[in-house]
Amino acid sequence: MEQQEEQVISLRLSRVLEDIGVNRPMIVRRRRTWLMRETAMTTAERFKGTNSFFFHFGSQSEGTTTPGMKSDIDTLVCLNIPHVILNYDDWQQGKDYLLAVKTEQLPPQHCLLQRLRPDILLPQTHMGLPTDVIDNEGRVLHTHIQAENCKFISQLNQSGEIVQNGPSRSWNENDFVFAYYCCTLPQTCQNLFRRPRPGHWPRLDTLTKAKYTGVFLVPQGYSELPSRTSRCRSSALHITPYEPYYPQSKWEWRFSTSMMERLLMFDMNTEQCKAYVFIKILRKTFLCPIVGDRLSTFHIKTAMLFTIETYPSEIWRDDNLVKCVIYCLTTLRRWLRLKYCPHYTIDRVNLFTGKLFKHELRILSAIISSLMESNMSYISQIDMDLLGVRMLRNSSGILSESNEIKQNNQLILKHLNKHYTIPIVIMAHSYILGLFLNTWEDLNPLFTKQLHRTLQQINHHGTDLERESVLVIIPLLYSSLASILASRCIHFGQSITREILLLYRMSFDSDLLSSRLKFASFSYCIKQYDAAMICLTSCESSLGPEVWHCCTCSGRSLTEHSSEFMDLYENSTNNNMLRNYTSVCLHFIPQEQCCVPKFLVYEMFRTVTDEDRERRQPELEYSWMDSAVIDCVPFLHYLQYLTYRQLDMHNRKHAALEKLENYIYVDSECNGHIDTALNMLGNCYELENILDVAWTKYAESLTIYPRNNAANWHVARLFHKFLNS
Repeated sequence: MEQQEEQVISLRLSRVLEDIGVNRPMIVRRRRTWLMRETAMTTAERFKGTNSFFFHFGSQSEGTTTPGMKSDIDTLVCLNIPHVILNYDDWQQGKDYLLAVKTEQLPPQHCLLQRLRPDILLPQTHMGLPTDVIDNEGRVLHTHIQAENCKFISQLNQSGEIVQNGPSRSWNENDFVFAYYCCTLPQTCQNLFRRPRPGHWPRLDTLTKAKYTGVFLVPQGYSELPSRTSRCRSSALHITPYEPYYPQSKWEWRFSTSMMERLLMFDMNTEQCKAYVFIKILRKTFLCPIVGDRLSTFHIKTAMLFTIETYPSEIWRDDNLVKCVIYCLTTLRRWLRLKYCPHYTIDRVNLFTGKLFKHELRILSAIISSLMESNMSYISQIDMDLLGVRMLRNSSGILSESNEIKQNNQLILKHLNKHYTIPIVIMAHSYILGLFLNTWEDLNPLFTKQLHRTLQQINHHGTDLERESVLVIIPLLYSSLASILASRCIHFGQSITREILLLYRMSFDSDLLSSRLKFASFSYCIKQYDAAMICLTSCESSLGPEVWHCCTCSGRSLTEHSSEFMDLYENSTNNNMLRNYTSVCLHFIPQEQCCVPKFLVYEMFRTVTDEDRERRQPELEYSWMDSAVIDCVPFLHYLQYLTYRQLDMHNRKHAALEKLENYIYVDSECNGHIDTALNMLGNCYELENILDVAWTKYAESLTIYPRNNAANWHVARLFHKFLNS
């Protein structure tokens, strides 16, 4: 290929990659969103008083994916207790420690975790857990059986089948890894700082930060276990007769330098990201049909990192993109021919081990050679993100239309917003369920003490992301806390305190409507109908086509974002969109029942029969069914109906009833909690004493969701009323 032709194709490819989202603004947006998500989820865990930390590694958080790639979400849950140390010097009295033990039989990337005593600086001699084992040297070793049998995994698994891929566990399209953290880098993980390098990349400040990233210990044994089993059991590793047998792979833990790798990926410029994404597209299109995911994106990433390090920085230009791709493919092909893929940060590791067979290495090498020598003629065969079609159009001088690029950007933004807003709200609700389901007497001191301590720590020592995440999580918690404390006061006939009213006010920034509607519901329940009317009128005035009505509950369909919402989202932040243009469904837990209209208390007891219970699997995902959960708009109109009824405003009352009916049959499109909306509509007709229509509405609700539906209670009530009459 002539140089001029190569430059033209490079520029066209660069333009097409920008059109499908591989551009600097979108890369930054992706990274910011996923970092905020992991920080907010970790912050919510800190409010619980737990020591779990969430990290999102991989393509999503790196910003190196496209809509057509359909990349999964890789989540690492770091369990901060017990602590992992590399030597006895880091031991402190009173803490639980695991000592990372290296033996001659273990590969460089693996270690054993030996339990230490918390009271004195000696190894533990008794098993702390039934899943521990003792080797023939008397070491108590911590296995990863406990992590694999974790209640969190068993509850989230819906199909009964958990797919294991390396250290990750997957029950849907996403992968979870449970790990421990060691703040000190082992010697074997310092290869990046010791081996000879040209020196221009990684940059000096990146290397300085990388030295202090620490290392994760993930539950994964060595890939070539069968060839090592007999040798290892005859030496240092031996299970005593009274211990259960676990394969040796369950004893070994692998060092993971994911934080260091993230720093390196964030140090890549836009042109390098384009080359990397394009090679991943080539992998998915031409290599995956041969070997599946056994030649993984991690192999591609490693080749990319070594290529950036090896070649001069000035080659990474848009008009040189084709050549940069060929350089990276050259690196990968060389490793395939050598049958050896080095790890970028860990010494003496072959990433092909346990992944690819020898004959597959030859096949892959040949395919890559043909890709390198084809003068990019294969591009027309790429269906992902319509890249081939876009390239052909571009070569004909037809540039992508602005509408098409906008639609693609909005598709990415929809994905980001959904995966940012919903998990954060779910984490807040799970925190509410976990903490607030205590006795009323224990609630206030338990909450305020932990909340105050965590807030102080974050405000004084937290990062900017942590402080920003507090602005998202705290109002959601204030909303439920205010409602629970108010419910307690109503229950015991006590006066509503100023602190409760202040909590309600501070909760109004949680999202657009839910916290305000909780306040309106509270006002209605204490017969402050004028205050409720004012709040409801304000809520209704904020509705518009740009508002996204978000339901976070499993088993309920999600409303799509409107084009007006997406237009605003393009130039706004996640937090601003959540606070000002998102209405999240309301959750009233049983401790809030005095702050919700009595009719809706039935929603807290929707599960009656064994058949109902079977439909709630996994239980963790369907715990919302023990609460009264309602979408904002129908609850707004239902509260308006009740309030205007109490104020004898008949015209407004009937207008609210019409709006509720219009929402159910026109606006909702059966999304969200349509069953509860129909139940509220039925109650309105009951209050109007039109019982035949009320019966019809409850029957419609049961037609849509025959199980776990409070309409069963209402049908029974009406039938009992009919018999008595």
